[in-house]
Amino acid sequence: MSPGFLGSESLVSGSKWFLERTRLAFGGEEIAKPNNFGMVYIPGFRCRDCRTLLLQYPADPKAPPA
Repeated sequence: MSPGFLGSESLVSGSKWFLERTRLAFGGEEIAKPNNFGMVYIPGFRCRDCRTLLLQYPADPKAPPA
């Protein structure tokens, strides 16, 4: 597994996690906010052989400590 970042454009509301696909991507749980340039970068690892991504998105700063 090699380290890197998953990058995506998101000018409106950041990257979201969905349990299923939606037509216009409404709903979902926001997992990362975009930077000032409208980009989201999530650190993680990628295996080129098995085509697997392992991502760790930032903790919600509003959530109570675990």
